[in-house]
Amino acid sequence: MSILKVYKASAGTGKTFRLAVHYIKLLVEADAGGEYAHILAVTFTNKATTEMKDRIISQLYGIGHALSKSRPYYEELCKALAADGRTDL
Repeated sequence: MSILKVYKASAGTGKTFRLAVHYIKLLVEADAGGEYAHILAVTFTNKATTEMKDRIISQLYGIGHALSKSRPYYEELCKALAADGRTDL
């Protein structure tokens, strides 16, 4: 089932953080069959696309290596997964 999720907010309100956490959550929940390849995130500028890509990659690395700068992402990811009944991260 496809679900469309739209985040609309002013600059500086945490959209990139929220989107990165949601995208990482989708990656974690994706099955081993490559479901992750069907995630689509849309931004309005190339700069925003680059920022989102860099943020997701750096936070995946940070979460995987337990870096302190990624702690807020890890904690928010755990909350989001728990809300869905998952506790296996």
